[in-house]
Amino acid sequence: MWWQTGYFKASNPGVDDIFGGEDAVSLSADGHTLAVGASGEQSTATGVGGVETDDTAPNAGAVYV
Repeated sequence: MWWQTGYFKASNPGVDDIFGGEDAVSLSADGHTLAVGASGEQSTATGVGGVETDDTAPNAGAVYV
């Protein structure tokens, strides 16, 4: 039986970010770490705490862990 225990979304969702699109989701073997890609993300933010509202890097992409 399956049931939802949590909810995962980008911290700066955008219409064309392609969050979780085509082969962009991976779960660790132990089921404790989830990584989701967003190939269309345009933020210039790098690392934790970057400025996610600056969308001047076309198709830079992002990974959310």
